Amino acid sequence: MSSFLFVNGQIRALESKLLTPERLDRMVGAGTPEDAFRVLVELQYAQYFDEAVKPQDFSAIIEQGLRETKDLVVKGTDNCGGLHFIWKRFDLNNLKRAYKLKLLENKEELGDFTEENGFCDLGEISATELEKIVFVNEVSETLPKEYAKAIENVESVYESTESFRSVEALLDQAHFAFLSRITTGSTFLKKLFNLTVDATNFRTLFRSVLILEEPLNEDTFIPYGSFDWEAVSKISTAEGLWKWAQDARFYDLLKTFKETDTNEDKVLIIEKALDGIMNDFLHDAQFGAIDSIQVPLAYFERRLQNAKMIKFIMFAKFHGLDSETIYKTLKEI
Repeated sequence: MSSFLFVNGQIRALESKLLTPERLDRMVGAGTPEDAFRVLVELQYAQYFDEAVKPQDFSAIIEQGLRETKDLVVKGTDNCGGLHFIWKRFDLNNLKRAYKLKLLENKEELGDFTEENGFCDLGEISATELEKIVFVNEVSETLPKEYAKAIENVESVYESTESFRSVEALLDQAHFAFLSRITTGSTFLKKLFNLTVDATNFRTLFRSVLILEEPLNEDTFIPYGSFDWEAVSKISTAEGLWKWAQDARFYDLLKTFKETDTNEDKVLIIEKALDGIMNDFLHDAQFGAIDSIQVPLAYFERRLQNAKMIKFIMFAKFHGLDSETIYKTLKEI
């Protein structure tokens, strides 16, 4: 019997504690931060409440909840390989942030491994390991080979290009090479990987052409998806981008643009819509699933989305933002 059966049953029971439209409305409409904070008792945070807990503790409580949810999923699935689609995303972010501290800000140590400092502790590389990797040049044996190879070349790539974007591209390529390797044998993971690659290429292409006003660099293009590099490499103008997009995946997203939208608006619309497509894919994939990875993947992504929304609402309440402004901003999260 697969270990998914037990953990998926636990997750199904916990889904009733997720943020609902009614709970969201009560948080947004609350008159004070204290009133908004009380809604968290109805979610998966009730166990953290005692007489000493204050509304100002909301961020720490939310982060603790995410860590314990990760522990539940990891232990219940023996940290199934497909879960790396989540954990390695945070490792990638943390590596980029650490190298930015070292190469751009001339720091000699990691500093605080906190959300405020740009880090997230939901990955698999600990703060201690990250410090050794970046500032001591000591790579752990547990690091995937794709990551290890890229890390060996980070500083030489930065010195030769004098561009941190090249470092980010190097780490991105390692990340997707690793994900490509772990998708073997799973139809669902192959579909998830293909969607992830295509969405990444689509958003970076639009950002490159519309914001940076330059063709997409080949080092930035992820070569595993359905888009053809030869065709993409020829796109250098908005006109060429629209022409190419007509026959490309996600073309329907362009139909949501308004005449008044700036290029920056269009890129933000694309990125928000692609996030929605990914969430819908995971949501649909877990329906009817009993003994599969779809359930924990979809659930954890919903927990992450809930956390972002709750944090914003609480920050907004402490800064006196009105409900209309909060709702407007939530649409962008």
